[in-house]
Amino acid sequence: MRIRAPKDFWAGLFFIAAAAVFMLLSRQYNMGNMHRMGPALFPTLVGALLAGLGVIIAARSFAIDGPPVPRFYARPILISLIAISLFGVVLAHFGLVAAVVALVAVAAVASNESKPLEVAGLIAVLIVFSVGVFAWLLGLPIPLWPEL
Repeated sequence: MRIRAPKDFWAGLFFIAAAAVFMLLSRQYNMGNMHRMGPALFPTLVGALLAGLGVIIAARSFAIDGPPVPRFYARPILISLIAISLFGVVLAHFGLVAAVVALVAVAAVASNESKPLEVAGLIAVLIVFSVGVFAWLLGLPIPLWPEL
């Protein structure tokens, strides 16, 4: 047997591994039954469904031709992780507006296709959306500006 769709094969194996981790971690809780569900039942069922999906995707990779696994680029992943971490730090000290600006500005560096005008427009839209949803609609106690 030859793997004809390596991208699907590895995606299926990743789903199976993630499902196994969820199911193993949920074993420390009480399973219960369908009438009186315990805290382990839902992650176990979702893990079983995810593992089943992974098996289907991995099995398909032997029958259907697909694209190869693309080259791994660490730079966008690392910059995205830095941007998310920076968002948390900036949010705690400078407020939501500055945190959104920092997140989008740093994350834009991850792509070579980012244009300054597009990034500025995205920042403006996300500030309006974030403030509108989280501060006004949901009423979350998130500071919008640095507290003096």
